[in-house]
Amino acid sequence: MPKENIRKVLGVTAAVFARMGQLSPEEALEMSGLDKQAFDEAMHKARMAEDELKAAKKEPSFYDIVSKAADEYMSAVKK
Repeated sequence: MPKENIRKVLGVTAAVFARMGQLSPEEALEMSGLDKQAFDEAMHKARMAEDELKAAKKEPSFYDIVSKAADEYMSAVKK
């Protein structure tokens, strides 16, 4: 299911934009193309990645958060 994993990576990217206040959660959901449940998972992954990076005493950049949150999906795409 590489297409679904790519869609989820895009969902994580939209979720990070929403977490940073650049999009509303509703706009990010619409742009992601995911259903509500899958988008909620993407938001959760984005939040967890951001929290984990901040716990390491690092101010996370947009790309740090996206890459950490999307790592599981990217691993599935590479196979």
